[in-house]
Amino acid sequence: MEAGNKGALWRLVHSFSFKLVLLALILLSVPLILYWQFVHAEREQQLLLSRAVDQTNRVTAVLLTPRFARFSVEPARNLQDAMAHAAGGHTHIKVLMRLAGAPADDFLYVASQPVFPKRYLERERTELVRSGIFKRLAPTCDGTTNLGQKFINPQGTQEMLTAMTPVHVNGNCWVVISSENAASLTSWPVGSSFWNTPVLRTAAVIYLLSVVLLVGLFIQMWRNVERFRMAARRIRMQGAQVSFRRINTIPELTRVTEDFDSLVDALIASQKRTREAAEENSHALKTPLAVIAQSVEPLKRAVASGDAAAQRSIDLIERAVQRLDSMVNAYRDLENAAADLIFPPRSPTDLSALLRTSLPAYANILAAQGKRLAMAVDDSVVALASDELMEPVIENLLENAASFTPQNGTVEVHLEPDGADARLRVMDRGPGVAPELLPRIFDRATSFRAPDQEPQQHQGLGLWIVKRNIEALGGTVVARNRPERGLEVIVRLQLAG
Repeated sequence: MEAGNKGALWRLVHSFSFKLVLLALILLSVPLILYWQFVHAEREQQLLLSRAVDQTNRVTAVLLTPRFARFSVEPARNLQDAMAHAAGGHTHIKVLMRLAGAPADDFLYVASQPVFPKRYLERERTELVRSGIFKRLAPTCDGTTNLGQKFINPQGTQEMLTAMTPVHVNGNCWVVISSENAASLTSWPVGSSFWNTPVLRTAAVIYLLSVVLLVGLFIQMWRNVERFRMAARRIRMQGAQVSFRRINTIPELTRVTEDFDSLVDALIASQKRTREAAEENSHALKTPLAVIAQSVEPLKRAVASGDAAAQRSIDLIERAVQRLDSMVNAYRDLENAAADLIFPPRSPTDLSALLRTSLPAYANILAAQGKRLAMAVDDSVVALASDELMEPVIENLLENAASFTPQNGTVEVHLEPDGADARLRVMDRGPGVAPELLPRIFDRATSFRAPDQEPQQHQGLGLWIVKRNIEALGGTVVARNRPERGLEVIVRLQLAG
């Protein structure tokens, strides 16, 4: 179990899909992490600016307090000069006053730095009243408030009201307001999204282009691998002539595809040589066997019927010739099966028509042996298979079933669709197979026959050829004992379409 878990983990770690998903997660996490960092930095920056302006505003209020106390007895110019000395950089200072006994939000402009025309200040005051800022100013006479609110002044310039400090003098409430031009506070406007800055927009565009390029690269690789898979499947299942080099779209894989094509050519040549060798060797071996068989005939006629030793010798020669002939046939079938497995052709094959064409001949053979053949074949069962590979499958299944079927017994052949598969069943009424031997009956050169069943005539290759051919066609084959006695072999192949 532990080894299986390690194997699954190894496959996961080395999986192309796993790496692609991991890369996608990384690509998605990078902008999220950067977004969080920028938002955090922006908040920290705004907090620092707010605190700095608030402290500056308090100091300004302290500096201006003596002028507030003497405002009624000295020229207004003195307050304006004090404000000019207190202001620095792009800071704007405005002084408002609420007279003792006046309504809570009835504030009047007293002075400003820089100096603005009276009409301008009235327009600004009107805008502040409309925006509701004066209602928020009322509580500042009881404490310090940091508004942090954007405000568009009458000149169209965006300002940030950053701090308000109340000063109580002679029953009047003076309010010192420090404001900044939002563009002068930081490299990007305070309160606006950092994505609006040109630098970050440029970086975002470059990042998106990189992501698109990387995703496009992976898609190209994926599609190329998928084309390779489909080409290999066509070569294996249909024997199609497909060039990996022609379907490749990645120049760096050209050498690899050329090696694939060379490998396919070598396999095709090997398949051809294997078939030729099987036919040549079979012909070479059958010729002397035929000569021996023909030479025995005159000897049989010449030997006297009472010469038991001579008759026994002739019988041994005939049985040896039959056995050698059977071995030669088995060798040829074995070599042809090996050649078929290299590139098994697979195309829509009408199994119903194939069985109805071939089974009558087997029915006659079984009838000569005193046995019967029962067929139950559905119409138009078309599977992805091959006549060349299915014919030895049918032949070996029927011969195996017939060899175990007793006299007056019946061999049954059923063909029907079963979900997405075509199911072929061949059943006999023989003794069946011991449960512990069932997993081995498809092994090569394996035969479990009783002594009276002439095991020397069977090389144990029939069911092995069935299994190899069916698996080469992408199907499955299993065997099981029938409850009422006998063996059932079940072949499944994918339905066409």
